[in-house]
Formats: sequence, structure tokens, C-alpha cells
Amino acid sequence: MKKNHLLTLALAAIICALLISACAPKALEPTASSENAASVVEPAAEKIVLMTNDTTFAGFEKYRKAAEAATGLTIETITSPSNSTDRLSKITTILSSGDDSVDIIAIDDEMMSQYKSAGFLEPLQDSVMTPEVFANFQTEYMKARAMVGDNIYSVPMYTEILAFWIDETKVKNADLESSPKNLDEFMQFVIANSGDQKYGYGGAWEKTYVFNEIGTFVNLFGGDYLNWANPNSRKAVEFMYNLLKDGYTPKAQLADQYDPMMQKMFDGTYASLFMYTGALQTFIDSGKYGPNGIHMAPMPTFKQNTAYMASWHYVLNNESENKEAAIKFLTWAASPEGEKAYFEMCSRMPARKDVVLDPKFEAIGVEDFRQYLENTTLLARDMAPQAMEFISAIGSLFQQYVSDEISLDAFCEQAQKEVDTYMPKE
Repeated sequence: MKKNHLLTLALAAIICALLISACAPKALEPTASSENAASVVEPAAEKIVLMTNDTTFAGFEKYRKAAEAATGLTIETITSPSNSTDRLSKITTILSSGDDSVDIIAIDDEMMSQYKSAGFLEPLQDSVMTPEVFANFQTEYMKARAMVGDNIYSVPMYTEILAFWIDETKVKNADLESSPKNLDEFMQFVIANSGDQKYGYGGAWEKTYVFNEIGTFVNLFGGDYLNWANPNSRKAVEFMYNLLKDGYTPKAQLADQYDPMMQKMFDGTYASLFMYTGALQTFIDSGKYGPNGIHMAPMPTFKQNTAYMASWHYVLNNESENKEAAIKFLTWAASPEGEKAYFEMCSRMPARKDVVLDPKFEAIGVEDFRQYLENTTLLARDMAPQAMEFISAIGSLFQQYVSDEISLDAFCEQAQKEVDTYMPKE
């Protein structure tokens, strides 16, 4: 009986407690605005989808998180194909089919030339690349590469310059005090460092890569890549022909792209070459980089002092349904903070001049890079809308010329036909 009595009292106490709780004033109940709320429903973050090959960089996640923190966005990524042909096909299919599953895409100069006039991209001059922002980029390059009329279609991710690189240890072989400053000193350097399977100058002369070097020499000689009746254009390719025939550069490079070209310089086979500054980290990783080793040198002046520049670009898919969110990302990417974050990810120099020229900005090789910004005329490459077809056509003709399959006259005549086919005058 005693146990039953105790159980009854316990049950009564529980019931009483429940009744008291049920009768408590509503003001005592927790609310969503209470500081002690157990949970608060947050609005879903805006989301964008970014297609880029940068996901392969070790620092990409840090970059993505920095972008998310600065914009409040959720950024999902799709890795674009690493092979250039596959990448072009994939991105062209997305843009031309009206696919809205990708908001922002990273593309190169060749694709930029093809897409900017096709109606695939959203203009950015009123939202991101305002006059104040635009002034901090290489404006002449942007006009040639990323604009149609007043419409601006890209946010450049970084700047690359096709710079002149030399092996400093071989300067003394030519009885020079520093890197070659003009055509005569260039030839003095090249001749002194050629022989016994060594070459004073080496290149990437594969048909889809030699475009860069043909254009570089054409510009140095004061020619015009789109005018093969120009005597200075002819002089440039004849100069390259003679470098090969005289043994100052190897015929084997007709198969070479950039990786084997750079490796030959690291191995001591080449004393100089032209290479984009975006490869700086590769030179550093070789263990041969430095002021007393392999480094960027000022571009020598033949008839004029010029260098190509290039970039990759963030572009906004015209079919995107998340344009406001995408513009938030692009605005951050175009800012000094965004450009610095991109540099920290991949060591490629920022596209904004004000960032690179800021004395507080520090990076290996930045002083050599600044020389190009301040002392060299930087040019956009001449690109046709069908960029790769145009590049391959000229490259194939050049290979035939230096292999003695066609004459200089035949090369110039047929190269002009390719220009007129792919870049007809309006």
C-alpha cells in the first residue's frame, strides 16, 4: 500500500507540473526574434554556377571561399575540359544552345574573339566595367579583344605578357654586359650561344603555337600581321627562316608546344625564348629562375619595342537566370581585392594596372613585369572570329615555308588569302 501511495503522489506532481507549464503566459515562450532562439530560419543564399579550369589549382577552394565571403553568394563550380579543343566544343555548345545551367564561364582570348559578336554574352559596361573600373585595365587591349562598339563583355582574370626570357649565364658568352637591347645585340647573343646542339633562340613552332612568335617578330620589325604585302612583315618571317637555316634555332621545334620548349631552356639547350609571364611559376619550380639564371628580360627593340599581351576572361552567359548574383561575383572579381585573391591562387599577375604598379604589391618577378607595363607597347593579338582555324592556317603555311616546301612569295600570298578569308574587311 505504501508503494501505491507514493506512486500516486508522484503522478499527481507530474500532472500538476504539466498543467502549470500549459498555463504559462505566452510572453514567456521563446520566439524567433529571441536572442536565445534555438533556431532561426535564414533566407537561402543566392547561388551561381561558375565553369572554369581553375578548379585544378590547389588554391582554388580558398579563392572560392574568399569570393563567397565577399559577396554572400554560394558558388558552385563545373570544371571545364583541359584540352583546348574539347573546351571550345563544350563551351560553344552551352552558349549556342541557350543553356542557362552555367552563369559565368572562364574563356581565353580565342574564344573571346568568337563569342563577343555572337550574342552569347551579357554586356557589362553598365553593371561591372563602369568607366571608373575600366580605366584600371589595359584599355587598348580591351577594345581590341573584349569589346564590340561600346559594349564590354569581360572581366579579365589576369594579365599575361609574351616576354623575352634569357639565360643570364650565357650573356657573357656574347661579350654583352646585359640582355640584348636591339637587333644587332640579339643576333650577337644568338650566334655566340649556338653550336654543338645548343641554340641561341628556341621557340614553340607547332602550327597552332607559332602564331605567337610570328606575330612577335612581325611587330618587332614594324610589320603588320594582317598585311603580308608589308615589307616588314615579309622581313620578319624571312628572319625566322634564316635563324633556322643558319642553325641558330632547331627544326625539331616545328613539333614543339610550350612545355617542351621551356624544358629545353631548363636543360640548357636554349639561351633565349619568348614565353608568357603566366608561366613564371614553372620557371621558378625549375630551380633555374633568378637574376643570375633564367629570367624575364626587357624586350629588345628591333624597329619598335612591342609585346603581345593576353588574358583569360570571366564572361556572363546571356541566358543566365541569376544575372544579379553573377554581377555581384564579377564586381568582386574586377576589384583590387578580387584580383589579388586570384593572384594568390595561381601567381598570375593581376589585370588591374593599379594593383601591379602599387609599390605595396609584392611578387617574384613583378619588377621585370612592371618594366613591360611602363616601357613596352602592349598589343592584343590579331584574332579572327574563327580563331583556331585562322591560327592553324597561318601556322601550316609557315611550317611549309621554313621547310622549303613553298617560297617566301608563296607564303605571303597565301597568308594574305587566309587573312582575307577569316578577317574580311567590312
